[in-house]
Amino acid sequence: MAVVEKDEVIQGLLKEELQRCLAALAALESKLAAFPKGALNVRKKTQQGKQYTYHYLVHREAGRVVNRHVPGAELPTLRKQLAERDKCRKEAQAYKRRAAYLEKLLGGQRRGVAWRIP
Repeated sequence: MAVVEKDEVIQGLLKEELQRCLAALAALESKLAAFPKGALNVRKKTQQGKQYTYHYLVHREAGRVVNRHVPGAELPTLRKQLAERDKCRKEAQAYKRRAAYLEKLLGGQRRGVAWRIP
């Protein structure tokens, strides 16, 4: 952008904002790593006229789908963790879009920065 290239003050502000966004992304990525991956799946089985409900956490490990049974006592905690993880992912995606926009304004000076969202 012509204004950014000419005005050093604006360019400095944009660089500071980009650094802040990248720092926030790094913090969110470390926070996301602490949460369990996957989605909660419910299976219902009928046996001898009774219906049983089983909860599973479904995720991928090394290209394979893994189903892990979740006991009923762990279910509320796991639901809270998955909701918090989704919230963090959305926030990280917003920071990623903002950082990409700032890079574009600055002329793409930081291409190739690795900030993928898990």
